[in-house]
Amino acid sequence: MSNIFDYIDWRGDLSVKNDKFNNVDALILSRLSYLPFDNIVPAEFDKGISIYNAANELFKNDSYKKNILWDGDTDLLKYTACNPRFDHMMLSGYVNIIEHNEKMQFSALIIEIEKNRYYISFRGTDNSIIGWQEDFNMYYMFPLPSQKKAVTYLEQAAKALSGTFILGGHSKGGNLAVYASAFCSPEIQDRTEAIFNHDGPGFDSKVIAEYGFQSIKNKIHTFVLQTSIFGMMFEHEEDYVIVKSNQKGFLQHDIYSWEIRRTNLTELNSMTNTSLFFDHTIKQFVSELGVEQRKEFIDGVFSLLESAESKTFDELGENFIKNSSAIMKTIKNMDSKTRKLILSTLLSFIKCAKNNFSDINPLKKENKKHKKSQKQ
Repeated sequence: MSNIFDYIDWRGDLSVKNDKFNNVDALILSRLSYLPFDNIVPAEFDKGISIYNAANELFKNDSYKKNILWDGDTDLLKYTACNPRFDHMMLSGYVNIIEHNEKMQFSALIIEIEKNRYYISFRGTDNSIIGWQEDFNMYYMFPLPSQKKAVTYLEQAAKALSGTFILGGHSKGGNLAVYASAFCSPEIQDRTEAIFNHDGPGFDSKVIAEYGFQSIKNKIHTFVLQTSIFGMMFEHEEDYVIVKSNQKGFLQHDIYSWEIRRTNLTELNSMTNTSLFFDHTIKQFVSELGVEQRKEFIDGVFSLLESAESKTFDELGENFIKNSSAIMKTIKNMDSKTRKLILSTLLSFIKCAKNNFSDINPLKKENKKHKKSQKQ
């Protein structure tokens, strides 16, 4: 089955003017914000560099490789830089911030699809420990620092640029795109054509009930995988499309495994029982914890990771023995209350997982029910 590289080979010679912007184009542009364009793409909104020239700058030496998150990202940039549909698109407004004090990881860029029409691409979680901690902070904190930053970024872009916007992102980036659209001014909402959430988390029911969210709900295009884990976190009141992947489990989060049919993503009627199992388990687990307990647990776990003095998970793995020793030492020196909280919370999660696993038949029934509703 075809993937996004096959799509670019097939459609790459046609401009957006000759063949209208579609869901696969949105997925591609959502992923471009993951490229390490530091010191290449201007931070200013009114200055830009084409995808073709940005690629040439990035590939001048091999130093970029250490900042590439997924192997397919390099090929994606090469493909888009060499095809007329994308090569001339201008990149601007690049920002890449990691703030340890605020526990924030935020990155985004502007892609000019055609004159006065822009795609704002929000990067999802990178491999930084801070980025992952901010994701887990969703369970006790709202809004996240990156969500507030996304609104500010959108407002600044709208002030600097005339025309219309499409917002999108993969993983946490999709959540940021939706949040920024929901909490910006009505004037910017009117200038927003569509919002794409590619397997990103949803929101708490209180957020969904907000007027701003309801105002843009019909513009949201949400895509989750048949075994979606990240994309099914929290709630999705908007309709969502279940996408077919050629991978299994967590690996389905990789967009390069998503199957493409002509100008659209290949759709399925239902999710797997594994996705429903994780969805039920996590929601039940969180509902049984108070907000303060969630905070203390998350802070405790990530304080253990920080004790290894590694900034990324790659660094954590490179010195595994040394880092493991540092983490074990921290556990030993941790006060008994915190240590007991972490252990009891982990046991609580295991209990929830065990209960949901034994209740697999009800999950199968719900999956069939969802499948039926999708066909209606």
